[in-house]
Amino acid sequence: MPNVLLIEDYPVLRDNLKEQLELAHYQVRAVEHGAQALALLPLFRPDLIICDILMPEMDGLAFLRALQQNTLYRSIPLIFLTAKESPAERLEGLSLGAVDYVCKPFSSAELLLKITNLIHQQTELIRYQLQRKIAQETPDIQFIRQVSEHLEHAYSQASFGLDQLAEAMHRSPSALQRQLKHYCQRSFSQVLKDYRLLKAASYLVDTDRPLQVVAVRCGFSSLSAFSHCFKEAYGLSPLRYRQANWLPTTGSTKA
Repeated sequence: MPNVLLIEDYPVLRDNLKEQLELAHYQVRAVEHGAQALALLPLFRPDLIICDILMPEMDGLAFLRALQQNTLYRSIPLIFLTAKESPAERLEGLSLGAVDYVCKPFSSAELLLKITNLIHQQTELIRYQLQRKIAQETPDIQFIRQVSEHLEHAYSQASFGLDQLAEAMHRSPSALQRQLKHYCQRSFSQVLKDYRLLKAASYLVDTDRPLQVVAVRCGFSSLSAFSHCFKEAYGLSPLRYRQANWLPTTGSTKA
């Protein structure tokens, strides 16, 4: 499910757009201005940004300038929403890196098509780059990537174990365990626990799911087991970690 960051200060339009994007199966985080968006980016990596221009605290052009100064985010495509488009404003936005402008009032169907096309282009570009990267991978990187891909599909299964991963990777359990020790310096159980805790930390910050739900979603047999492992790894209980890192934004999700 692609991620979309929506930056719009007018509540009615923001809520309406968020609802339509979610109905089109996008994961949406919505904020009121550019400063909130910049604070959210380390916690929510969007595939596309939809941004109003005239906003309080930090307008769209100032946000885009800040975005372009960060190498982690400058490649994220951005569509501007504008009520009063001028040629000078359009040229400035495009020169800063905006990929398109949509003038208000606009057709929701047209905006959704633009979004779909841009994300499809991004996906195809990433797939092409990934294929080139995979072809150049060293054995250790290739092995770690393969393990990560299998864990991503199975980490939520409490019964998932070494035998299942070994079968999926066409190795014997003992051979897989040796490779994990060699390439990761960790046993299978340690690698799996680390992966589950990493996913749990993301859920705690990016969603408001109850702790019990996060524990089950990340493959832990009980909330107490999850809390013990999490505190051991992060030095904080799951609740304290969420309180320390949670960023309240318009449109927080329970997804």
